[in-house]
Amino acid sequence: MDIDLNKVPIRKMSYKGKVEIPKEFYEKMDILDIKNVILEFKIDIDANQDEVLYLKSTGEFILSDARDLKPLSYPFKIELEEKLNPDSEIYGRFLENSQNTLDIMTILWENIVLEKPISYTVCDSLKNNEENTGWRVVGDEDDDQSIDPRLAPLMELLNKKKE
Repeated sequence: MDIDLNKVPIRKMSYKGKVEIPKEFYEKMDILDIKNVILEFKIDIDANQDEVLYLKSTGEFILSDARDLKPLSYPFKIELEEKLNPDSEIYGRFLENSQNTLDIMTILWENIVLEKPISYTVCDSLKNNEENTGWRVVGDEDDDQSIDPRLAPLMELLNKKKE
């Protein structure tokens, strides 16, 4: 078995713990809250002076249900491995060489945003009740072929062309 000694870590830095995402990060988005965010990351520096960031995070969004607008929980999981060299995306945007710092929270936040669904629901169907009077879910079983009277002449032309 051969071991590449250039990839053996010389220095390591790691962190594991619960973090709070500031409300100003998500207040203008359709996110009610972000809870239970566990962040785990490790930065290794190997013999070639290559820095590698390993980041894992889990948590849950509190979102409004797409159908009934009630708050619901949506879990997320992020895993990221990025080599921090001048060609990497993270290197230019988050690493400040003058201060020799790396903004982990911004990296985490960008990846959390990627996990947010456009819309999410747990409702299979809406029942007619006082809350949603006048609304109904339209599906395949609703085969209503009624035509707007203003478009009836166009429909007649279309039917003539088919014949």
